[in-house]
Amino acid sequence: MKYTVRRYWTQMRNANVVRLTSLIGCALLVCGMPNRAGAQAPAAPIGLFDGHQDIGTVLTAGTADFDSSKRSYTLSASGENMWATADAFQFVWKKVTGDMRLTADISFIGQGGDPHRKAVLIFRQTLDADSAYADIAVHGVGLTSLQARDEKGAATHEVQSSISGPRRVSIEKRGDSFYIWVAGEGEDLHFSGGSMRVPMEGSFYAGIGVCAHNKDAVEKAVFSNVRMEPLSTANRKDLTLFSTLETVTVQSTDARVALVSPKRIESPNWLKDADAIVFRSEGKAYRVPSAGGAPEEVKPPASEGTKDNRELSPDGQYVYFNSDKSGSMQVWRMLPDGSSQEKVTPEDFSNWYPHLSPDGRRMVILSCAKSVKGAPKDQDVILRILSLADKRVTVLATLTGGQGTIDAPSWSPDGRRLAFVSYQLLPMGTK
Repeated sequence: MKYTVRRYWTQMRNANVVRLTSLIGCALLVCGMPNRAGAQAPAAPIGLFDGHQDIGTVLTAGTADFDSSKRSYTLSASGENMWATADAFQFVWKKVTGDMRLTADISFIGQGGDPHRKAVLIFRQTLDADSAYADIAVHGVGLTSLQARDEKGAATHEVQSSISGPRRVSIEKRGDSFYIWVAGEGEDLHFSGGSMRVPMEGSFYAGIGVCAHNKDAVEKAVFSNVRMEPLSTANRKDLTLFSTLETVTVQSTDARVALVSPKRIESPNWLKDADAIVFRSEGKAYRVPSAGGAPEEVKPPASEGTKDNRELSPDGQYVYFNSDKSGSMQVWRMLPDGSSQEKVTPEDFSNWYPHLSPDGRRMVILSCAKSVKGAPKDQDVILRILSLADKRVTVLATLTGGQGTIDAPSWSPDGRRLAFVSYQLLPMGTK
């Protein structure tokens, strides 16, 4: 009998050890696993927002605190990046609909850290890591950009602002278009230039976020004077036409703002002997560094262009020109004596303003819907690159433009970048 009881208690003790060991193993496994979107339940409402959580895969759970006395939010986050086809960051969000504006002062806590840690104001279709989104991202080094992923799982692209380290920033959603505004110390918010298009369907998420840009690190940022407000449809008479001179890197299709003006500017022409661009505005010519800066008035370039936008290829073999002889406006080419005419561009759009790359292998064109009569002006257009060898077409940018956008040769001398002008119809300022 004693043997039976002892064996019973021995079996029970061993079983409990096994259970305890299993529980410890599970606990260690859970603690060691990275957090994934959906695994972390959204927290309770915080300030203006409905909740907060980590998006994507992070090694350290993020936090969000609200100081009601200062009306400020302090976020901590790890996360490898907000870029490419998926993101990892701490997100404080509110579900919204319609056109909106988000505004905040942003500052990082702590010196050093990754130079590209990011604090963002963001609109996001879903809480998935690869969701479509648009944001204004302030980096640790001061770089400030409009970033966007135009559909789920697509690559992220950006338009870099010429302003570094702004004190206060804002992002606006107007229809499918997103715009950013910046302000330095002692300044009012002013339009930063450019725009990106991201269709948002139904309800979506608006909020603030932080990403460490290093999966093994944790970074903190403070968002103060945060405002979220719906935007009403403005009367056209109350809007200002802004012109944005941009440069775009052909390989990445990422852009940078060189100049923003409340006047119409047009005909960007990249100088062959300097890293500068000449453009026209109100009958005068100006020169500005391609990286941005103050424009200076210069003597207008000698070439005025032709009615059919003729351009001689770099090797002198062909003349490229516009013609609607096929039924829609397309780019054609011919020998210098006018013979051997052939159509170059596909018929999917009307195609305007051909300019060949310095090596003669590629051609930039401005494309618009065939329903647009005549040369487009302030229309939805697409800036595209056509490879002359295989006829492959690459989209560089979608924008509002047309006449003035690329109606002068605008390739950089090394063929890596292009200059163009986009147009935006917006209120003059915001607070």
